[in-house]
Amino acid sequence: MKKFAAIMFASGLALAACSSDSEPETDPVEESGNAEDAMTDTQESEDTESSEDSQGVSVDQGLFDVEVTIPAGFFEGEDPEQVAAEAEQEGIEKVTVNDDGSVTYKMSKAQHKEMMAELATSVEEAKTDILESGDFPSIQSIETSDNYDRFTVNVDPESYEGSFDGFATITLGLVGSFYQLYDGADPDNYEVTLEMTDAETGEVFDTIVYPDALEEMGEE
Repeated sequence: MKKFAAIMFASGLALAACSSDSEPETDPVEESGNAEDAMTDTQESEDTESSEDSQGVSVDQGLFDVEVTIPAGFFEGEDPEQVAAEAEQEGIEKVTVNDDGSVTYKMSKAQHKEMMAELATSVEEAKTDILESGDFPSIQSIETSDNYDRFTVNVDPESYEGSFDGFATITLGLVGSFYQLYDGADPDNYEVTLEMTDAETGEVFDTIVYPDALEEMGEE
């Protein structure tokens, strides 16, 4: 199983969420009985946009842009330039491959809001798949924090030990990490914590922290 297979799948969902089938709508200019007034209003609008641009601020539908940087490790085995090209094809305003191999996405707040909603949906779908697929029978329920930086995985410890059900934690750690990063977490300082809990007693018997867990996998 490739170490980053699950997270690249999550990445595809995130980029697809940013695609747009139509150009941003703009409010129609209200007609004026005086053509000169209409021209003046148009000029004032252009002057305002020019002033904003001169300050380095890009506006889309009245919203400031958002920049998100994803660490190089999340693109292991991928061509960053190809990742950037595909992201721009999906509608991302600007994608930059940095010298350290990380990738910075620049998008409008409207796109970012839509993408975060799609990412939240993908996390919830991952939880549902784990619980309902039958592939991880020891896992009885999964609880999360509002921003998906903490997961409580309630299991039957006897069934869990010696099984392959621990692979489910990789999926949770990866989708949680992606949510954190796209939500603006510092790519050099973020954590997603999974607490493995005895469903009957509530006792935490193991704690897994991402991205540390990924680094440990890479060392094996």
